[in-house]
Amino acid sequence: MKIYATDTSSWSDTTRGGAAVRRCRHGKSGTMNRNMRRPARKRESGLGYLVLGAVIACGTVALIVFGQLEASWPAFAALAAGVLLGLCLFRFGVRHAWLALLCLLGALAVGLVLFARTDVAGAAGIAWIGGFVAGTHLGVAWRIAAKNGKPVSAIAAWTVDGRGMSTVAEARKAAGAALHALNGTKGGRLSVERRDARFEVAGAVHPGFICHRTADAADEGSWAVLVRTGPVADHSVEIPMGGPKGFMPLRLVHDVVAVEEALAECFADPGSSSFGQDWETGNQAEGTRLTTR
Repeated sequence: MKIYATDTSSWSDTTRGGAAVRRCRHGKSGTMNRNMRRPARKRESGLGYLVLGAVIACGTVALIVFGQLEASWPAFAALAAGVLLGLCLFRFGVRHAWLALLCLLGALAVGLVLFARTDVAGAAGIAWIGGFVAGTHLGVAWRIAAKNGKPVSAIAAWTVDGRGMSTVAEARKAAGAALHALNGTKGGRLSVERRDARFEVAGAVHPGFICHRTADAADEGSWAVLVRTGPVADHSVEIPMGGPKGFMPLRLVHDVVAVEEALAECFADPGSSSFGQDWETGNQAEGTRLTTR
C-alpha cells in the first residue's frame, strides 16, 4: 500500500488494521490520543461494604436466636453456607456472566424452598438469605481491599517503542539500537516518549528517514517535521513505514546521522516546544505523519 504525501494541505493518513484511512486535519479523530492525560481516579473504600455485611450477619444471627422460629443447627449451617457462597462469588467472581446469574438464581431458589418448609427447616430460610446477602457485601469489601493493596506500578521515565526505561542512558541506548535496526518493513518505526513529549521516526537506513516531534502528543496541531535547510531537489522519495509506503518530499528525508542529532536534542530537552529552524510545523508536519492506532 502506498501513501502519497506530496499534497499535505488538508489531510493526513492513519492506518487502522492495515488499511489507510484519510483524515481531514480540521476534523476530530474518532480515537482519543492515548497520550492524553486522564485524571487520577480516587481509590474506592470497601469499609462501607464491610460494615454493612457485618451488620446483616449479626442481624441474621439475632433473628435466628430470638425469632419465633426454632433455632437449630440447620439454621446455623445455612447461615455459614450462605455467607461462604456470597463471599466467594463476589470476591473471586466467575468467568462467565451466565454462570454468575445461575448462582444467584440458585441461591434465591434454595432460600424459597427453605422458607416454604419452615416446619422442617425452621429458621434455615432466613439464615440462608441473610447469610448470602451478608457474604456478598463481605466479598465486595475483600475484593476492594485486595485491589487497593496492590502496589502502584511506577511510571517509566522514558518509553522506547512501548518499553519503559528508568534512566535516560538506558533509553538513549535502546533508541539508538532501534534506529539502526529500522529496515522499513516490519520494523519500520521508532517512537520515544517522555511524559507528553514524543519523538517518532519512520523509514529505513536506505533510502532515509522522516522524523516528527512534539512537546504535547495530545495536541494534534503541535507536531513538527524535521526538514533540510539547504538547497534540495524538488522531487519525492518512497519511504517504507513498516507496511505502508509513503512518497515524501526529499527535503523531509534524512540520513541516520541527521536523525541521531535530532534524537540527541530530544533526549537533552524533551519538553521543549521550540525546536529550531530545522523543524517545520503546520500542514507539512500533519500531512506527512502516518500514525498507527
